[in-house]
Amino acid sequence: MNQLPQFFHFSKILSYNTGDTAKENVEKIIREFEEKFLLWQTDFWHCYWAEEGNNLILDKWYRKYKDFMIVTIQNQNENKPEDITPKEIYLKEEVENSLTNTELWNNLWEKHQEEIYANQFLTFTTIFYQYYLDLKCSLETSIEPRIIEEEFELISDQETTEELTKEFEQLQLLGLPTAFGSTKQRNKRKAKAESIPELTDSISDTDTESEEMVNSDNDPNLHEIHQKTISKNKKKNRSLRHVPEFMLKEKGLLKYWRRRFSLFSRFDEGIRLDRESWFSVTPEKVASHLAQRLRCDILIDGFCGCGGNAIQFALTCNKVIAIDIDAEKLAMAKHNAVIYGVEHKIEFILGDFLQIAAYNRLKADIVFLSPPWGGPKYKQRKTYDIEEYLSPVSASKLIEKSRLISENIAVFLPRNSHIQQIVKLAGVGKQCEIEHNYLDSRLVALTALYGERLVKKI
Repeated sequence: MNQLPQFFHFSKILSYNTGDTAKENVEKIIREFEEKFLLWQTDFWHCYWAEEGNNLILDKWYRKYKDFMIVTIQNQNENKPEDITPKEIYLKEEVENSLTNTELWNNLWEKHQEEIYANQFLTFTTIFYQYYLDLKCSLETSIEPRIIEEEFELISDQETTEELTKEFEQLQLLGLPTAFGSTKQRNKRKAKAESIPELTDSISDTDTESEEMVNSDNDPNLHEIHQKTISKNKKKNRSLRHVPEFMLKEKGLLKYWRRRFSLFSRFDEGIRLDRESWFSVTPEKVASHLAQRLRCDILIDGFCGCGGNAIQFALTCNKVIAIDIDAEKLAMAKHNAVIYGVEHKIEFILGDFLQIAAYNRLKADIVFLSPPWGGPKYKQRKTYDIEEYLSPVSASKLIEKSRLISENIAVFLPRNSHIQQIVKLAGVGKQCEIEHNYLDSRLVALTALYGERLVKKI
């Protein structure tokens, strides 16, 4: 069973005002956040626990006390099964010799609830503080002039070290953990990752077996060692037999395969993705949250790609109009929608969203945009300029065209996007809501929301 990452989201409503300078606005926002930190943290926590608490408790209860639940059910039956396991017998005896089933169940349940609540609260408060740091850093960062000679602006090691040191000091002052896992564990994981050899399928099973026979004839003591090597190689080949070929050839892409169930929980039922879709599709938990937030009658997904967002929108909206300029991606989106059983609620259109919007041919309650970010290397930029790097046009052009369809617009953007640029798109005197989306402790993206229907009332 593949355990999916936990999803956290925090949002802040910001206004674009010309009365104060940009620096004054930033200082005002940060000062307000610091003054109301504990209040906001508590409010967000109550919302999170109301949404996720029951599911977390039940899921972890099932994982931890599955055997106990089996025994309890079996003890309620008059006919005891003949194939009861030793572990179940032990648990059964413990129940009979100490407390009744109901008493033991209730005691375990109460203890389990308290444990999950405490652990989740610690995790939540740590990530909420990270959200504060991410927001503060983005607000204080200015967009540097584009360097024509270099395709990507990289963060220097010295800058990274200084930022991390500052963050660790702030975490320690608040008594919060500075990382998930001990230093020893992180170093162990790092060493393990560095020691993994480059994957290759150049040696066949037949070649390996022949080598074993030769070496075994020369030295019988080598037989056991080579036998283990063969078993390991066969196991590796079996585990990688469904991995797309390009992932085996391109270093660093296997991580997307490992996360496949976080992209589509029903991946093994036949989900289709091309190379670009592997690193551009919205993780399912994020897409599901957006679908709940953007629930409406008719929604337009302007860059639907392989359908990750459109599928989730179809579960909450009456109709989804999914547009993409790439015929192959649109075909994959249709196929994937069938797997989730929502194809009848999606109208797929092959075309350029910008042209369709310009001719004012469609109307919808909400427009959702997840335009291309430029591939995985967007992470290497210290600050992502949404006016410069988004494809096919700048963020302001996308918003301008989308407003011909609806004033209510949601834009899915890179996590390092410049927040002051995002706020500016709302227009003078208007508000936008910026949502930070986290999977476990990792910030994965920002969602910018515009329009009275989408921006939460203060």
